[in-house]
Amino acid sequence: MLNNLTECEEGEGGPNSQGDATSKESSPFINSSTSDIEKSQHYDGKNMALFEEEMDTSPMVSSLLSSLANYSNLTQGSKEHEEAENNEEARKKTVQAPRMGTLMGVYLPCMQNILGVILFLRMTWLVGVGGVLGTFTIVFMCCSTTMLTAISMSAIATNGVVPAGGSYYMISRSLGPEFGGAVGICFYLGTTYAGAMYILGCIEILLIYIVPAAAIFKMEGLEGAEAEAALLNNMRVYGTIVLSLMALVVFVGVKYVNKLALVFLACVILSILAVYAGVIKTSFDPPDFPVCVIGNRTLMSKGFDICAKTIESGNATVTTKLWRAFCDSEFLNATCDEYFTNNNLSQVQGIPGVTSGILAENLFSSFMEKNSILEKRGLQAVLDPDTPPTNTNRYVLADITSFFTLLVGIYFPSVTGIMAGSNRSGDLQDAQKSIPIGTILAIATTSFIYMSSVILFGACVDGVVLRDKFGEGVDGNLVIGTLAWPSPWVIVFGSFFSTCGAGLQSLTGAPRLLQAIARDGIIPFLRVFGHGKANGEPTWALLLTACICESGILIASLDAVAPILSMFFLMCYMFVNLACALQTLLRTPNWRPRFKFYHWALSLLGMSLCLTLMFLCSWYYAIVAMVIAGCIYKYIEFCGAEKEWGDGIRGISLSAARFALMRLEEGPPHTKNWRPQILVLVGLDGEQKVEQPRLLSLTNQLKAGKGLTIVGACVEGTYLNNQPQAQKADQSLRKLMEVEKVKGFSQVVISSNLRDATSHLIQAGGLGGLRHNTVLVSFPKNWKQAEERHRCRNFIEVIRETTAAHLALLVPKNISAYPSNGERFTEGHIDVWWIVHDGGLLMLLPFLLRQHKVWRKCKMRIFTVAQMDDNSIQMKKDLMMFLYHLRLDAEVEVVEMHDSDISAYTYEKTLMMEQRSQILKEMHLTKNEREREIQSITDVSRGSIRRKNPSNVHTQRSIAEESVTGCGEEKPEEEVQLIQGKNATPTPTSPTSPASPTPAAMTPGEGVQMTWTDDKEKASIPAVANPESIKDMFNMKPEWENLNQSNVRRMHHAQKLNEVIVKKSQEAKLVLLNMPGPPKNRTGEETFLQNNETKPMENSLYQNYPFFADIQVMIFLGFGCLLAFFRRYGFGGMVFNFLTATFTIQWAILVQGFFQFYYDGKIHLGVLNLISAEFACAVVLISFGAVLGKTSPVQLLIMSLLEIPVYATTEWVVLKYLRINDAGGSILIHLFACYFGLGVTFILYRPSLNEGHPKEATSYQSDLLSVLGTLFLWVFWPSFNSALTFKGDDQHRAVLHTFIGLSASTITAFALSTMLSKNGKISMADVQNVTLAGGVTVGASVDMMISPAAAYILGILGCIACMLGYKYLSPFLARRLRVQDQCGIHNLHGLTGLISSLAGICAILLASEETYGPSLYQTLSHRAPPEGDPQLIELQKLIPDLEAGLGRSAQEQALFQVAAVFGTIAVAAVGGLLTGVVLKLPYLASPTDENCFDDELFFDVPPDYTCVHNAPDLGPYVIKDSNKSDSG
Repeated sequence: MLNNLTECEEGEGGPNSQGDATSKESSPFINSSTSDIEKSQHYDGKNMALFEEEMDTSPMVSSLLSSLANYSNLTQGSKEHEEAENNEEARKKTVQAPRMGTLMGVYLPCMQNILGVILFLRMTWLVGVGGVLGTFTIVFMCCSTTMLTAISMSAIATNGVVPAGGSYYMISRSLGPEFGGAVGICFYLGTTYAGAMYILGCIEILLIYIVPAAAIFKMEGLEGAEAEAALLNNMRVYGTIVLSLMALVVFVGVKYVNKLALVFLACVILSILAVYAGVIKTSFDPPDFPVCVIGNRTLMSKGFDICAKTIESGNATVTTKLWRAFCDSEFLNATCDEYFTNNNLSQVQGIPGVTSGILAENLFSSFMEKNSILEKRGLQAVLDPDTPPTNTNRYVLADITSFFTLLVGIYFPSVTGIMAGSNRSGDLQDAQKSIPIGTILAIATTSFIYMSSVILFGACVDGVVLRDKFGEGVDGNLVIGTLAWPSPWVIVFGSFFSTCGAGLQSLTGAPRLLQAIARDGIIPFLRVFGHGKANGEPTWALLLTACICESGILIASLDAVAPILSMFFLMCYMFVNLACALQTLLRTPNWRPRFKFYHWALSLLGMSLCLTLMFLCSWYYAIVAMVIAGCIYKYIEFCGAEKEWGDGIRGISLSAARFALMRLEEGPPHTKNWRPQILVLVGLDGEQKVEQPRLLSLTNQLKAGKGLTIVGACVEGTYLNNQPQAQKADQSLRKLMEVEKVKGFSQVVISSNLRDATSHLIQAGGLGGLRHNTVLVSFPKNWKQAEERHRCRNFIEVIRETTAAHLALLVPKNISAYPSNGERFTEGHIDVWWIVHDGGLLMLLPFLLRQHKVWRKCKMRIFTVAQMDDNSIQMKKDLMMFLYHLRLDAEVEVVEMHDSDISAYTYEKTLMMEQRSQILKEMHLTKNEREREIQSITDVSRGSIRRKNPSNVHTQRSIAEESVTGCGEEKPEEEVQLIQGKNATPTPTSPTSPASPTPAAMTPGEGVQMTWTDDKEKASIPAVANPESIKDMFNMKPEWENLNQSNVRRMHHAQKLNEVIVKKSQEAKLVLLNMPGPPKNRTGEETFLQNNETKPMENSLYQNYPFFADIQVMIFLGFGCLLAFFRRYGFGGMVFNFLTATFTIQWAILVQGFFQFYYDGKIHLGVLNLISAEFACAVVLISFGAVLGKTSPVQLLIMSLLEIPVYATTEWVVLKYLRINDAGGSILIHLFACYFGLGVTFILYRPSLNEGHPKEATSYQSDLLSVLGTLFLWVFWPSFNSALTFKGDDQHRAVLHTFIGLSASTITAFALSTMLSKNGKISMADVQNVTLAGGVTVGASVDMMISPAAAYILGILGCIACMLGYKYLSPFLARRLRVQDQCGIHNLHGLTGLISSLAGICAILLASEETYGPSLYQTLSHRAPPEGDPQLIELQKLIPDLEAGLGRSAQEQALFQVAAVFGTIAVAAVGGLLTGVVLKLPYLASPTDENCFDDELFFDVPPDYTCVHNAPDLGPYVIKDSNKSDSG
């Protein structure tokens, strides 16, 4: 089989290959055109004759293994290079190059690429300007980004063999050619500009620190912009020279660069070691680098030798050079600079040492404006703020304006270079082991170096030296060199050679990356750069790289170039992370990295960090880089990218398509989103070409590229025999769709007959929810001719099937006369004859057509027909208003049709149809054939689009109309008459057909054919020309007098309507009308009536009203009585409960209705709405308990007004997106209400109520009333927990578990009340509240199989938590946290709600099919298999009404439960706090502290209230925090 490999399969980048060419990569499944003789010889004697015919597609295993073992992963161009060298050294024995390990192959190259120019030239300045903390933050962010990127890269690199090409290969093969090309170009530009940055760094070291005298443009004596310009020009000249030399070295041979790589790396390592050695030395012997400071300003060291104004020489005082620099003469009486005169000189030790404590001074940032003077922190200076600084050329100045984001952009290039290991994968012994280990260790090492450098620089060097970028204050030394041991020249020369080596490496790697992209062929205009020298060296790519690099050198500022390459590298790293995240999330079968320590969350975090750093560095550079990448992406998408690499973007498309299709399956589209999704049925000729190409023109004019379009065709035959014809037909469809610019899909169906094939297309077209809702089919030609009757029969069946499927039907007549897409109408009308309401399709069609350039200048006219009883004037006004609301601009006309005598022609036409039926009957046709033959003579359509001169389209209503007749099969004659009567619609076909018996209508080209025949046609038919002969021949009836008068009236109406349409729309370009279709029900009306009969007992009222009534009792009696436990606040507790509940229920109906029950523009009401609203009311009433007696009714209503929208939104989000199980409302009702109420009472805190209130007491009667409320709640709580559970076993379990839980909590409450009471007596507060705890704790798991024992235990646990909460937690909350929980809702609803939520999570984790059986997926509906899962089909066989779920596992559902708990608590608490702020506003009649818990403030109390009011406040009856009642 190896002989069958093509020439390109020698290895990627072979002589005839275009780059990677993955589509032709070495594979035993790709065979050349080997002759049959050679093939037979190849298989002879190999015992494989049995599989000889399959060898083309299924080769031998031996060839497969051989080709895989010989897989070549050489870099593009390197194979040719290798072959050229072999030819030159053919005399020598070929020796395979030794493979490198992790250290030499990955670790050290990555170290060399990461450590570089920024460390030596800018790191000290970054620390000085950004501060130790700020710079450490930058370093940590950048190093974290590269570490996360390295993790993602390791996963990609170990997922199979990675040829050289680095990130370009990874991204292009993971995200596709478009992303790969865009990011590959960005990576190439980044590498190229990195070369420019290294060269600029090299020149900066050369001209500033090594040989300053070599500057061509002298800077002595220049200031400000002139000095800066001179420096930049020097950089440009020398940079161009160095670039030329480096490009020449690379052109001559890369082997010289590779041989010097270790030398350059040694320089880097020695320089770093020198820095660490210098740091250690500073701890006991700091170097002497004094900095001269005047006042607090740092002086440049050149130009003076002594840091003093004057010196004593003998007995005389002599001025220094420094004096002469600031004064106009050398004498003591000279006029000097004011600042120089007023401030003293001092010397600052530039490197005080690591033990000096200078770190504290350098911790924080010190950003500077451009040309601002470098000042020493902590020194005082005498300065006149109004006097501008003079002699600024004597001071150390800031060369650029610094800020945090600038520092990020300058620093980030120092952490790039992490791809060096992956680029060398072909030279590694074990790439899949070495790349992750070596890269991550290199990043860890360099990160340590960078982070430690930040701290050590800040601890050793003074701030003025750190901020002195070019060492002007320390005798022009390199700042980091001043710290090095044994000499600063170690750092100077080490950094110089390091930058030279890094520049050469960039100029070596960038052209090869460009060559790889060019040879892939994904960017056509770059293909020229894929060529090179005979040995594969990328000559043209090197030339382009040098030109781009020169553009960076012309910028001439290292600080300006660094952010540019940061952008490109960050974009590359971002897409590496994206590639890993996508592959992980999509779970593609071939995603099996050997490196296991990755996660999609880490990749997304890395991608987010990259994007953040891009905009931190420079938002405008980031936008420019994205625009460049976007332009390249679109260019590749339109002009190149003929590769198919099985990339992740295609996987995303598939996943997104699946997700979208699943969403579409959730329900029918809203009216606002409805648009025609068209299935176009076209006919094919003998050569498999489309017979009606104008159908696609009309489709384009209707669709304008929007929505779904399926072009379907049918081929008659069998699939095995006619597959080539089907493929040819499909190609023909695709070509025509491209010509007509129809965006959609083609589908060809093969069947034994065309009728079944068309039916298959209508039934099976589309996928899932993305299906057609409209069928477009051309009106059959020559339908009256015998040889074309099969077309007519097929057409009739299409109409019936679209009716049954509730699809719209568009039938254009004389489609060949329709305008092409290139035509234009400069004027004219589109007439709409709106006879019956069709759901709005008839109005939509002209609007869609007028969006196209063909019909854009046509105006719209609407005609409607008024009967004798109609008010035509009012109809016109209503229609104009209707169009106004539809935002359609059209002329309106109402046509009146008066009653008139039925003409003889009408009778004659009806008679002809019945006689034809009799003829068919005598021909002994079968009933089915006779029915189809009858249909073939009619012009059938439920709607039509009529085009004047001479074309027409029929539109079918999407909502079926009721049949007018009974059973047509029993009376075929009546059916004939019915069909004719219902479809007697004028349609323009032949220009010779008269529009009416009048001669004026017979002008050729303007005539309109009736669906009935004209006089000439009647004369040509013997049965019509001589009716008597028919009677004699067949001896038949009926005569006119025996005709069905109903059919005669239909024919009469069709004739009159035809005359009106011809008269009004004679000049129209297009006429659209809707007409009734054939009878939908062939078996009569009995089945129809039976199917539409309603069964009252199945109404939701009878199932849900008992629960509604029980919850009503709980809301109004249970809560009302329970809240009346204060002896002086009985009215307030019960009546305000009544008021709040009624208001809340009404408000909740509206708010919840908007979220859950709103469709078709209305909120639909039912018993379930009321139950949901009462649950929302319970939420408010529970929250009410926290502020009982301390608020006015106005505040309560406002609290209800604000709480309900927050609750409804939370409920909607949790149920729609998190989709949790919470049958008893423990999360959404109890927890939400509790923490919302606590938030409100926190804001409404009253310090004076902490120790109780005189009126905060109960009485014998109030406690009895409150216990009555408790009993109401206790009795009806099972209904509360089971109201919305699944009917059947789930609801049964909910009732049982609730009752058991309540019973357990009641028994436990009585026991604990006596045990915790000092006198061993029962507390009424415990009876009123704690007994209800069990109903809450079982809520979240109430409908699950938790067993009665578990329900009992939950009841006990809830009771204990509630009781202890009343005794200990409530006082603590009031005293310590300012939460005055008046009724202890946190104990009965908060603590128990948390216990219930935890129990529900445990129940979900333990639920299995072994316990539940198939009903598991009813109880836990979100764990049911998703739509389309075979398991769902099997389950639906057992449980027919089982609905598709989300396919969640138990762990996933538990996590969503946890998210719902914390999310609900957070939203409720925040909402409660904000509501409390609103309630605290003045003018809301809030009671004073003295008037709290008193009915007299708001009620007209009865006379006996005085007795209660004057009763002594007995101690035992005062309810303290530990003894307060609850709101339910």
